[in-house]
Parts: sequence; structure tokens; C-alpha cells
Amino acid sequence: MKKAFIVAAFMVAIIAVRMVLSVTFSEQVAEVFCRVAISFLFFYSICRLSKNKLKNTI
Repeated sequence: MKKAFIVAAFMVAIIAVRMVLSVTFSEQVAEVFCRVAISFLFFYSICRLSKNKLKNTI
């Protein structure tokens, strides 16, 4: 459960940074940041899940 809260907190942070970037620079910059950050978060979550499953099986 703790990991789910961490991922949710990162999502909130990504949304907040996206809003600031869209006001400060442009919508395109905010969109690129959002896509890169969410992709990183997705792959990080997949790696953490696979690492935990591997650790539990050994």
C-alpha cells in the first residue's frame, strides 16, 4: 500500500509541474515533460514490481 501512495504522490507532483510549465513556457513543453515523466514512472513501477516478485520467489 505504501508504494501505491508514493506513485500517487508522484502523479500529483507531475500534474503540478505540468501546470507550472504550461503557464511559464508553453503547452508543448509541458506535454513533453508529462509524457517523459509518466513513462519513467511507469517503467520504474514495473521494475519495482518485478524486483519484488523475484525477491519473494528466491
